[in-house]
Amino acid sequence: MVDMNEAAKHRIGWIFEQLRILRESISDLERMERREVSSLRGHQTVDSKETLHLSFQQLQDLIVCMEETLAALAEASGNGRR
Repeated sequence: MVDMNEAAKHRIGWIFEQLRILRESISDLERMERREVSSLRGHQTVDSKETLHLSFQQLQDLIVCMEETLAALAEASGNGRR
C-alpha cells in the first residue's frame, strides 16, 4: 500500500513530467509556426514573427511559473522531489 506522502510525491512528479511534455509541445508548435510565417511575403512578416515569438515566450514563462509554484508547494508540504 502506498501512503499519502508517497502518492503525493508520485503525483507531483507526474505533474512535472506533464509540464515538461507541454514545454516540448509548445516548442514544436512554435517551430512549425515560425516556418509558416517565414514563407509569408510582405511588410508584416517581421511583426508577425515577433508577435508569435512573444506569444510562445509567454507560454513558456507561464510553464516556468507553474513549475516554481509546484516546487514551492511540494517543499511546503514536505513532498519535494527527491
